[in-house]
Amino acid sequence: MRLLIFPLLLLAASISFAAEITPKEINLRKLHQRYVKAGYSTLDLPEFNKRIAFSGVVIGGSSRGFNRGPDSANGSALLKAGVAGSENELVRMVARDAANEAHMGTLTVGSAFKATCTVAFASGTGYIPLQDCVFR
Repeated sequence: MRLLIFPLLLLAASISFAAEITPKEINLRKLHQRYVKAGYSTLDLPEFNKRIAFSGVVIGGSSRGFNRGPDSANGSALLKAGVAGSENELVRMVARDAANEAHMGTLTVGSAFKATCTVAFASGTGYIPLQDCVFR
């Protein structure tokens, strides 16, 4: 009996750990609606400081030198994004590394993409800042 319990506990722990590292797939429009309802603050969102996976559409091309948000410390490129069928900017994204920043630079306005990012701190902005983004 003890020989059976240990492998089951190990399996349960592995599944629990895998669930933690797998980013939650979210609907960007619904996330933004909850952000607005929370008074334009990410602190009250359960996704705050967590990895999320989502699909989006480029609203504004990659730009450098933006002086606010998660990219202000390192001058990284920034991508403005929303959802298909809307021109509203819902998020601003900063890439995890040079390879993802290069990929971000190839995306043009209207391009669809899938990414995984961390929801960063925001208060009072019309968009949700996403950092550490990896394109998939």
